[in-house]
Amino acid sequence: MKDIVENVLNNRYKNFDESLESGDIFENALNFEVVDQLRQSGLYPYYKIIQLNDGPVALIDGKETIMLGSNNYQGLTTHPEVRKASAEAVMEYGTSMTGSRLFNGTTPFHEALEEELADFVEKDSALVFATGYQSNVGAISAVLAKGTYAVVDRFCHASIHDAIRVGKGEPIKFNHNDMADLERVLKELPRDRGRIILVDGVYSMEGDLARLEE
Repeated sequence: MKDIVENVLNNRYKNFDESLESGDIFENALNFEVVDQLRQSGLYPYYKIIQLNDGPVALIDGKETIMLGSNNYQGLTTHPEVRKASAEAVMEYGTSMTGSRLFNGTTPFHEALEEELADFVEKDSALVFATGYQSNVGAISAVLAKGTYAVVDRFCHASIHDAIRVGKGEPIKFNHNDMADLERVLKELPRDRGRIILVDGVYSMEGDLARLEE
């Protein structure tokens, strides 16, 4: 399997180099055959059609399959009360605000939710983002600036690494969940520069928990 993947990728990089030499930036896209080659090899894992995703079991290609890739950690998407409330909200308020929350998409429900969340975590206020990706990029880039350090676990989600780039912080990686390596990195940084340590609460690809207490 490893040999097949390496061969496919080597051909992909060869095509990319040839497109650079031609000067046509779109040639690489037109000659992009990696996906087809991986599909033919049975190794392409993306965009699988899921006919039904009902919690821990999904229906794929007509077969019941155990779902291990879901972000539905608390099972709320299939909770009867959540489904009922969602249906009622759609019937009364429609399927969309037809625009971003920044300009014409904020409702009284957004503010009510944020107030309840702030009370729950005992903070003055809260801000709800539409996706986890937006949460990381928005919050992290807001506190980083040029000249600051982002000390980041190597296995952190891609959105965190993107946030560091957006915030123009300098990324300093430490080995995954390695507190000794983290301590080494922190000791090597100048004390007069701002820094933030970035970890995932749950590393979804590995199933590890961040060692927050340490």
